[in-house]
Amino acid sequence: MNDYNAPRHLVALLLAATLLSGCALFAHKKTAPAPVATPAPAPATQAPVPQAAPPPAPPLQETAPIRYTVKKGDTLWAIAGLYLKDPAAWPDIWYVNSGIKNPHLIFPGDVLVLNNVGGHPSLSVERNGQVVTEASPPPVAPAAPATTAAAPVAAAPAPAGNLPVTKLEPQVRYLPLSDAVPTLPLASIKAYLSKTRVVSKGELNDAGYVVGSMDERPAMGVGDELYARDIEQANGARYELYRLGDAYVDPDSHDTLGYQATYIGAASVEAWGDPSKLLMTVSVQEAVPGDRLLPTSADTELDAAFMPHRPAKGVEGQIMAVLGGVEQIGQYQVVVLNRGSDAGLDAGAVLDIYRSGTKLDDVYSPHFFGGGTVKVPPERSGTLMVFRAFKEVSYALVMQATHEIHLKDAVSSP
Repeated sequence: MNDYNAPRHLVALLLAATLLSGCALFAHKKTAPAPVATPAPAPATQAPVPQAAPPPAPPLQETAPIRYTVKKGDTLWAIAGLYLKDPAAWPDIWYVNSGIKNPHLIFPGDVLVLNNVGGHPSLSVERNGQVVTEASPPPVAPAAPATTAAAPVAAAPAPAGNLPVTKLEPQVRYLPLSDAVPTLPLASIKAYLSKTRVVSKGELNDAGYVVGSMDERPAMGVGDELYARDIEQANGARYELYRLGDAYVDPDSHDTLGYQATYIGAASVEAWGDPSKLLMTVSVQEAVPGDRLLPTSADTELDAAFMPHRPAKGVEGQIMAVLGGVEQIGQYQVVVLNRGSDAGLDAGAVLDIYRSGTKLDDVYSPHFFGGGTVKVPPERSGTLMVFRAFKEVSYALVMQATHEIHLKDAVSSP
């Protein structure tokens, strides 16, 4: 019995050992359990970003037209006043199409349309019955008036041989940009638009000057030869002649901000030397010895296509001079301000004018020695628009005068 069971016990032991080794091997090869995905945390609730309140709509004139056809002789300033109580707010209602090179230019015959966009007034322009967009063609010049019938003209004989024949066909003639409605009455500022400017003391020191003419005449015009000194060949052969005027002195700091330089004409160098010989090619006034010569520069030309607007930042200054040889300052007089591009002024910037420094004698005071003098608070007396800004000085045109305007009156952003 014992001999019979021994092999059976041996087989059982071998099977048990095999199973144990298999379990050990399985436990050794068993892979780690896959990590349990952790749910992403719910996004934190963010406080809503406060949106800037839209600027208030500028007040319109009660008589502002829904549609207005632009006429020859209009100015952008007058049209702005037709729609707005504050013409300086013109950019707030003018629809600007960014795809148009000069989006603020309008022409006679264009139709301005007053719209309401979300409770905000907006102006667009129609041309030939279509809203002006980037694809709109330029305005077309009006057709020439029909002429009276003339005697019939005999037809030209047919060309002989193989001579070239040019076929003439009608062509569309577009209006030049110069026919666009100007911002200001150009006749009032024509003399100061392009050439007359303000020069610094440094420019004066570096400028050449006219010595005289070959025949010693006291004045020179177009076609005359003149002699000049202190001009350099490195600056080119074309020069502009200027006559120095008064110094512009800041009423506050008493610093000299520049000198008025009135354009006289142009000349080109014929022979270099000391002195150099020049030929006068342009003359708006006769040149005289002592006139200064500055190299011709393209930046002396003013782009008259600008829009009335408020200055980009607050500006406070004073009127320090009036041009044109007048004493009384009124509408359409050109004045000089003691602030320029350094203060944020540019062409089209609109400023209010305030009377300042007015004092009244108080002779009715109950005090024994009287009330002395009383300083009147500043009162708004008009509006002006900058049309040319230099570094520290600006030229501006008085657009409106409700009271007398004087030198040293204050100007500030509306």
